[in-house]
Amino acid sequence: MILNELRILLIGDSITEGFNTDIFLPELNITNKGVSGDSTQETIERIASDWFKPEPHFIFICIGTNDFARGRDDDFILEGIKSIIDKISTHTRKSKIVLTSIFPTRNNQDRPNKRIVNINDKLQHLTISKSILFFNLNEHFSDREGELINEFTDDGLHLNNDAYKYWAIQLFEFISLTNIN
Repeated sequence: MILNELRILLIGDSITEGFNTDIFLPELNITNKGVSGDSTQETIERIASDWFKPEPHFIFICIGTNDFARGRDDDFILEGIKSIIDKISTHTRKSKIVLTSIFPTRNNQDRPNKRIVNINDKLQHLTISKSILFFNLNEHFSDREGELINEFTDDGLHLNNDAYKYWAIQLFEFISLTNIN
């Protein structure tokens, strides 16, 4: 299918909400359902059937960083993400569901990068068991010390325009390669 005919849905928190795809990916048909402050629990509650009409070709989920800040353990986060995937699956038959890794942070004690890397490994295994795709952005946004690249953030958590430009490049490439297959 031609890329500009694809319907793409983004689901997530403030990091997703801040991704102005009209600016960074104007050639794609993207609906952004990111909401600042959302954790896995709020996302589960917000998912609505009208998000899937017409059915998106791709659904990207990027959630979990706010669960860290709320002191939730890895099992809670993984169960929440499983529930999100399961709920989405009840609304779609043909969409390619893509779980995006949790982004690294910079000097953020509530969201330690070693734990983020560990849970991203678990998320990648989850995608295998759920027969969905994994989009590992963490490796592209981490510096040599495993922190969010300094030039990609102003506060150590949220992305700036340089980071969103880079995400747009990675997303376009991922969709292009996945759409061929």
